[in-house]
Amino acid sequence: MPNAAFALTIAGLTDVGRARARNEDDFQISIDGGFAVVADGMGGHAGGDIASRKAVEVISGILQGYAPSDPITAVKRDDGEHTQTDPMAMEPAMRQALSLARAAVQQANRAIHEMNLARGVASGRGMGTTVAGVWRIPGTARMVVFHAGDSRVYRLRDGELRCLTRDHSLYQMWLDNGGRGIAPHRNIIVRALGTAEDVEPEVGVQPLLPDDVVMICSDGLNGMLPDGVIARILRHEAEPALAANALVDAANAAGGQDNITVVVGRFTATA
Repeated sequence: MPNAAFALTIAGLTDVGRARARNEDDFQISIDGGFAVVADGMGGHAGGDIASRKAVEVISGILQGYAPSDPITAVKRDDGEHTQTDPMAMEPAMRQALSLARAAVQQANRAIHEMNLARGVASGRGMGTTVAGVWRIPGTARMVVFHAGDSRVYRLRDGELRCLTRDHSLYQMWLDNGGRGIAPHRNIIVRALGTAEDVEPEVGVQPLLPDDVVMICSDGLNGMLPDGVIARILRHEAEPALAANALVDAANAAGGQDNITVVVGRFTATA
């Protein structure tokens, strides 16, 4: 069922950067499906590019084929800043969407993990990938936000940028515990797809408002650009394709130390 309240304009771009020989990032966008997925592969010659591609393929296939089986009732528009994560507090359609997004990420994890096992790679080693994405719930003014690892989802609303995800990294754990002692490296990931038999992604539901801009990126972008620069570019470039290009160019100008992938989407009211 299409969402009559919003039209989505979306564009994405991936770039190898200036320091890497290969691009292990991948992404997929779907205007009719109302979703976007970014994956940042890990493993180098062990197949990080294969892992990210598989994650995007599995998750996109599941979300693209979704058709709600429960009636979707009108949802009161809400511009609150809370994230709904309790399935029992939601309407049936939102509970179903939340569960499906979680299951899609978990299925992608199993597919990559099985590929590692088939190669004779022990659990905890081999190729893996982070993932982050958004999915507009059909017929509602809501979107599911999901992630595992340190790829991020941001939202620009009324000119203010907010990160909607929290990195699954040792550095973030260090920050959460008060930041005492020597800071660990920022790129040590504590949750990813493919490195273990099971993974628990973070999933939540966020309200949508007209003119919201959503950005999904690998850490090759936010690792090079502070949030203030990201916000300035998103405010300046209203067209998603131009914004994505400007963000990648800025990350490369800042050093381009990693692969850079960014997806930018704008929701506009149609009714």
